[in-house]
Amino acid sequence: MSEGRVLAVANQKGGVGKSTVAANLAAAYGAMGQKVLFVDIDPQTDGTNMFGVASSGAQTIIHLLTNTPFAECVQREVVPGVDLIPGSTEMKDLEQVLVTKSFRETYLAKALQEDAPSYDLLIVDCPPNLGVLTVNALCAAQEVLIVISMTDRNAYKGTMALVGTVGELQQSGVNVRVSGIVRNNVDKRPAEQQRKLYKALNKQLLADPTLPVLETEIPMTAAFQNSAAEGYPLIVRRPDHKGAAAIRQVAEELQVAEVARA
Repeated sequence: MSEGRVLAVANQKGGVGKSTVAANLAAAYGAMGQKVLFVDIDPQTDGTNMFGVASSGAQTIIHLLTNTPFAECVQREVVPGVDLIPGSTEMKDLEQVLVTKSFRETYLAKALQEDAPSYDLLIVDCPPNLGVLTVNALCAAQEVLIVISMTDRNAYKGTMALVGTVGELQQSGVNVRVSGIVRNNVDKRPAEQQRKLYKALNKQLLADPTLPVLETEIPMTAAFQNSAAEGYPLIVRRPDHKGAAAIRQVAEELQVAEVARA
């Protein structure tokens, strides 16, 4: 894995399990011996909460973006191998301010550029939209992991909208690519409606050979939410769970793909 690699985890559609995947992926890489920084720019702060950290009273991402030194904003070793820059609900207000600024797409990249080389991997948890905060993450990242819920008919539209945005940024000179699309909330139980929806979404995704759909599917399981409620990623709380195993496989797929491209 290259030094200072930045991975944005995103989808325009909310409710796809993006923050759950992002936090567990960070913990998986940490458990693999990588030095990881988790950056939460989602105003919902779900990723921060999954590490058992409360953003109130802490120096957060909003402080980093308004010139507070990096060392004052980072929380060390929230789980093994993972440092955290907590999210803030005030980010929604900052987004409105950034819209009026020059070079508004590069604030995050500039805030992280001096400290990124000290990490093997930075994972940025994006808001569930294609606003200026998400565009900041895409401009700071080399890679995007798109999370799609296989129980949501509209998640495919959000996925394709994000693919389109990445393409537009590439045309404008931004060095970013979609490194993977991961199918989340996969439920293959025999209920007819669920089975039909899964097959329909899968058909749409696999019909386009240019879409980098990962082989690994992440199962639907309440264990992710139960573990998050206790303030731990499932990878840490129950590393032998099938959901944790799937996350590790996603991490390995992304790492193999990165090595192949290097």
